[in-house]
Amino acid sequence: MLKTFRIISLILVCLITFLPHSSFAKQLYIAVITVDGSDTATEGTNSLINVTEFFDNTSLEDIFPDYTPNSSVSALVNFRGVATVIEFESNSSELIFRIPGKDFEVRFDGGSRDESQEQFEDWLKGEFESAEAPGKSLTRLLQITVAESPVDPVAGNPNSLFTRMIIDDFNQGITGPFISSKNPLPGQKNNFSIGAEVGTFNAGPYDGEAFSVPISYKWNMKRFPKLSLIVDFPVLLTRTQTAWSYMASLGLGAQYRPTKWWSLTPMARIGGVGSFDVGALAFPVSGTLTNYLHYQFPTTHLGWASQGGAITTIDGIKISGWDLSYELTNYVWRNGGDVLQEMDFKIFGNQAAFKFFLNHTKFWGNELYLESFFDMGVGISSIQKIDYTFIEKMNLSFNFAIGVDDSYKNYGFKVTYRL
Repeated sequence: MLKTFRIISLILVCLITFLPHSSFAKQLYIAVITVDGSDTATEGTNSLINVTEFFDNTSLEDIFPDYTPNSSVSALVNFRGVATVIEFESNSSELIFRIPGKDFEVRFDGGSRDESQEQFEDWLKGEFESAEAPGKSLTRLLQITVAESPVDPVAGNPNSLFTRMIIDDFNQGITGPFISSKNPLPGQKNNFSIGAEVGTFNAGPYDGEAFSVPISYKWNMKRFPKLSLIVDFPVLLTRTQTAWSYMASLGLGAQYRPTKWWSLTPMARIGGVGSFDVGALAFPVSGTLTNYLHYQFPTTHLGWASQGGAITTIDGIKISGWDLSYELTNYVWRNGGDVLQEMDFKIFGNQAAFKFFLNHTKFWGNELYLESFFDMGVGISSIQKIDYTFIEKMNLSFNFAIGVDDSYKNYGFKVTYRL
């Protein structure tokens, strides 16, 4: 076990070392601020809260020496890909936040510009609401963001939690051993799996990295050899520019194999994602069913999988002063095929094999930035035979994902080891 962890750790360190690093030139939030219709300055940050602080009196006075609390202020703010406007009218303490073309506007008036700015910040955290800035408007802002931002950590891209939860279920459904017999097979045992994945992505104008550690356990029932119980716990970190997002999920399910060439895997999963940098907090739950048909020739294994499911957010959970309600519900269909070809050499004492896969994923429901994408990969595995079936003891693969409109590209390396 210790040797296995050392091998995976070494591979992960090497992969991180050779990953291209993000360019910090393109920040997630860019504000072009104009005071009194003439003086203009540009400010940028990768933190949502820092954006609101551009509009307190102290910051405006630092940026514009001639600014006074009675000056007019108008700012075009790129809000992680969403075009917004923040403004103070002349001789007014009211802060106006709107999204052109979306019929979206909220207003904050705390009696002074600093108090209005504080109300705006608290509203973005879900800690303030009023008749002119209701909580349902914040929900709408969050929904607009997952629809228009290419780097939202909750939903809308291959490195969001919504997508990762669906893919994690899919991967469990296409993982053997595919035992279907009345009696246990020689060599049949439970399987513990751990891996490491590191990747880089280009999303619209933004760049970032993703780091994942998938962990799972599969009970292959000896009394009921056609049935396996599954616990899956993947952890994922993403960095967009310099903004970090943290996510994890817990999946519980079962794999039933009516025949040697057919398996059904229902999964239920709950996840959590949070980022104080970009102002995201959500707790999705999902349910999926993966149908996998697999055919085995003497040295070639062919598989075809189809998956259907639904995912929705649990709202009303408050953590560290953040209380965000996304009210998202989406449905998904994912299908794909894989080919595994045995080679004429061994890896760590097990038969080597070359693997190729190609999948397509499509979401319906709430509008998402990326509702359809392809992912594919090639890799090399060491396979351990168990009578007429096998498990991939170790797998090293290169993965690539792309949106159907070419607006999102993801590249990654993944290593998995099973005991």
